[in-house]
Amino acid sequence: MNVLFAGPWDLAGKTTAEYFLREGHEVCWLTQESKRALWDTKFKGTVYRGQFTVQQVRSFLQAHRVNVVIVLTAGLREGTDLCPDEAPSLLGNLLAALREHPIHSFVYLSSVELFWQSPLTPRQAALASDELRCQASRDYDGLPLLIVRLGYLYGRAAPEDMGVTGAALGAIRRQHPIRCAYSPEDCIDVLTATDAAAAIYRMVVHALTGCYLLVTGHPISLQTYYHCLEQAAGRPAVIEWAGERHTMEASRYSAEPIKTATGWMPFTLLEEDGWQLLQDAADTPRDQPRATSRLRLPHPALRSTVEMLALFGITLLLLRFSKDVSDLKYVDIRLMFVAVIASGYGSGMGMAAVALACISYLYSLAASYVDISYLLYSVDTWVPFVIYAVTGSVLGYLTGRRRDEVEGLLRKNRLLTDKFDQLQAVQGETLEIKTQLQQRIVAERHSFADLYRIVQELDALNPQQIFLHTVGIVEDLLQCSHVVVYRMKPDGIRAELAACSDAMQDRAPTEPNGEKLSVLCELLARRPVFVNTTLTPGFPDLAAAIRCNDRLYGIVAAYELDPERFTTYYQDLLKVVVGLIERDLMRALHAPHREAACAGEVNL
Repeated sequence: MNVLFAGPWDLAGKTTAEYFLREGHEVCWLTQESKRALWDTKFKGTVYRGQFTVQQVRSFLQAHRVNVVIVLTAGLREGTDLCPDEAPSLLGNLLAALREHPIHSFVYLSSVELFWQSPLTPRQAALASDELRCQASRDYDGLPLLIVRLGYLYGRAAPEDMGVTGAALGAIRRQHPIRCAYSPEDCIDVLTATDAAAAIYRMVVHALTGCYLLVTGHPISLQTYYHCLEQAAGRPAVIEWAGERHTMEASRYSAEPIKTATGWMPFTLLEEDGWQLLQDAADTPRDQPRATSRLRLPHPALRSTVEMLALFGITLLLLRFSKDVSDLKYVDIRLMFVAVIASGYGSGMGMAAVALACISYLYSLAASYVDISYLLYSVDTWVPFVIYAVTGSVLGYLTGRRRDEVEGLLRKNRLLTDKFDQLQAVQGETLEIKTQLQQRIVAERHSFADLYRIVQELDALNPQQIFLHTVGIVEDLLQCSHVVVYRMKPDGIRAELAACSDAMQDRAPTEPNGEKLSVLCELLARRPVFVNTTLTPGFPDLAAAIRCNDRLYGIVAAYELDPERFTTYYQDLLKVVVGLIERDLMRALHAPHREAACAGEVNL
């Protein structure tokens, strides 16, 4: 699909665009923002910035062969009560351009707030007005309109990019009071942007139209909502409850229509673990660059070595002052240096620190005019070296073990994450298969009512017209235009053409005698339905035996079937229909003018 996003950046638009791009679709974006990055840089798409006329929009639609349009409503969907003073909307020009450009789906992202029981604010009234404009284009121009009313969105984004949730989270982090016009018991529904993007994608793929409520189906009270934000911010919230307005009952936040239509379901709930996503939200403005270190070391080992040498320099400096400070005379500065390095960097750097400490100790002895050779003969002088080595090795071992445990936990976490992603993918595929099966069941044309209709039609026919009508029934059931009905002759070896489809008029033999017919009769003598699974030339793809008075009376054969018509469902369906035909043939036995073949007469 070729998808056009129209409107300023918002979290729903970004995640939905990235979802379409990941699925391999073409995406372009019309926006009036001059510099804002619209999606992750690893995704490639076309962006047009500025204000556009109807003719320009129409040229964009034609150039990209757009068949899906998604209108973004940042500022109207989640914002303050006042209507934002923004540049003229693209909606009017877009609707005018679409009058001459047919599309597959037109999606307008609205807000669940329009379902609430309170009077509309200016912002909500502007949103409802845009909905009415879209509905007018649907009624007068045949626009395939899909209105999606979303709940509050959140995700891994800066607080200023998350609408109501981001504003509340930022206020809690800054310890600012939050004035809430609703009561603590009022319910809202909050969903992640990734879940919303998956739902919008499924709705577009299934070509849904109408108005849908996109929520998790698990609403929470505002008191619980702010408690989750407190957990994410790590600070208590100061809430001023006004109770001036009300939302709606929890039972009305239902996601069943979307689940039934597309098989979608949310994977993350705010109250369970969704609030942890908000902990990653940056507390800095999106346009402010983060401070980066000027020193970029080429390798972590080199960085550790530089840090160890710096600490060793500090140690030497402390050793010079320890001679004059009485308290430092009783502290082994070198042992402290070995312990710090071994605890922080592991056994490898710990042994290096032991070597530096030993060299420093030897140097201090030499500077004090002590003969170094004396160390080889006096065991007492080995004690500092042993203590340094034991301290460095033990603390280094413990540090390395702790790091191994942390790495093991990280590996387990990555494995669990991979398993979760796989389960999520499998669940998505399962839901997709379930949706397809549901659609096939709903759209299946052959129900009990159809069988009842066939019975009524057969009962209303004369016995001589049954075979002629059988062709039309089988064509309708199997969606096949190559159906032939043969009637067996009294000898049970030969047959004659009783009726056939228009496409088989010149292809079906009048008397199909020979070895193939005898083989087919032998197969149908053992089973009611023959399926040509081996695709043997000259044999029908699907055939059923018509019996009368316990003998083979006729054969219904279908040729050039579609692959999906070889299933047991269509075999059973053909078996049922043939049974109805047999019932009507048995009825011919008791008719005033009996069917000769069923009566066992010679003249066929």
